[in-house]
Amino acid sequence: MKNLTKIQIDKPNYSLTATILLFFIMMVSLVAQSQTTDSSQVWFTPNVGSVDMLDLFTQPEQWDSARSKIDVFKFYTGQVGSAGWSCTVNSSSNCGENHLQNFVDVQAFPKLASWGIDIAIESFFAGPVMSVNPIECSTSDYVYSLSLDGSINVIQSVQSNGGTVRYLAMDEPIRQWYPHYYYIHTGQTDPRPCLVDSLGELADHVADYIQQMQIWFPSVSIGHVELYPEVGVEQLKEWVNALEARGVSLSFLHIDVHGPQVDQYISFGMNIDVVSDMAELKTFLNAHNIDFGIILFDTYYDSQYWDPSEYNDSTYYARTMNWINFIHDANLNPDHRIFQSWIFPYYTTGTGPNEIPINLPENDSSLYSHTRLINDGCDILNSPLLGLSESLLDMSIYSILHQNYPNPFNYETTIPYSLGNSAHVQIRIYNILGMHIHTLIDEQKLAGEHQVIWNGQDANGLSVSGGIYICSMSVNGQIIGRNCILK
Repeated sequence: MKNLTKIQIDKPNYSLTATILLFFIMMVSLVAQSQTTDSSQVWFTPNVGSVDMLDLFTQPEQWDSARSKIDVFKFYTGQVGSAGWSCTVNSSSNCGENHLQNFVDVQAFPKLASWGIDIAIESFFAGPVMSVNPIECSTSDYVYSLSLDGSINVIQSVQSNGGTVRYLAMDEPIRQWYPHYYYIHTGQTDPRPCLVDSLGELADHVADYIQQMQIWFPSVSIGHVELYPEVGVEQLKEWVNALEARGVSLSFLHIDVHGPQVDQYISFGMNIDVVSDMAELKTFLNAHNIDFGIILFDTYYDSQYWDPSEYNDSTYYARTMNWINFIHDANLNPDHRIFQSWIFPYYTTGTGPNEIPINLPENDSSLYSHTRLINDGCDILNSPLLGLSESLLDMSIYSILHQNYPNPFNYETTIPYSLGNSAHVQIRIYNILGMHIHTLIDEQKLAGEHQVIWNGQDANGLSVSGGIYICSMSVNGQIIGRNCILK
């Protein structure tokens, strides 16, 4: 045996060596993959007015693969509320056919249970509103959808029709209190135009709301969605601590990253680093036993405002996949992955239901459905990371339209932009009505940092009048972003 062992060492069996090497590579791949798959939950929230949402329950065979990946299905308040909390009596909700009675008719709630999918409700600004004075600056006819009574109503509506609600997500209960939001959007330095004078007072209301909901529904986990960077990481940490000081804790926090605002804040000299901010927030939240979630959608969705004819399912799919790739390459690994769209009808097709994105089918390569996006997005997020020793991805490798400066301007303004790769670039100016004013760039450009100057003139060399204008950037025919310019 000793001689045999020596011979094997001196003359390696190359087939065995190759097998061992292959096994080692497979193990490294599995370890890398485990860093992205772990126990992440997948949430699915179809567009509130998507025209084929009911088909998800009547034609389940069209999304077998995506269904197997989904842990939580989230409805909006108006979709599952009854009486005054239903979108059937509030036309501005634009739910189309997606309302409680139709979900009951197709047995949506018991079917989700039979598929092993939990139910969540997103309650519009639920946190800041008690059954009396609203904290949000809301019109009186909107307050009803924000009340504690409304949250109770929608959960009871689902549970009385064969479903069990496991999660309640408050929609952005704090963003309008913080000073950054008001400075950027209104120029105000005082962040208190509503009824509260301090973070503590706001936390009192929200903590009371959570405590009352826990009395009614002790098995429902309560968290909320918040907009970034309108609410920064330090502010979110301050908020979590304020709630815990009042004896309540969030179950989860879902972050909606607003790409145009990231650019705008950076242009105002604010230090916004999406990768480091999200990594820091995840570490903080997990230390407080709070699940960290990122909403997977088109972070530059504002572009539909100005030219809806250029926005469709494929646009939404492509730009959401860009965001998903960014999250994967940065190794952010959220605890919750939320596939959610809110491309409202008045942005796209006018009054009534909309189709961005459609939900079905999942397996038609010519259609860019939401269920296809779930499959393709999860494939990316579950794939092994390459180059793990490299530094975290920087946003600069992506094509970005930055905010112009100065803004407002009198004579001319500089519009900076970044290209991740060499591409054909178009930068156009529109007026507030969507009419084309001027094309500043329409040519091939190399990767890197660029800028173009607009002198406030139209295509005929005539000075435009003072007002609001829109700067649109397309890369290889794909809209990347739009910014507001003030003259």
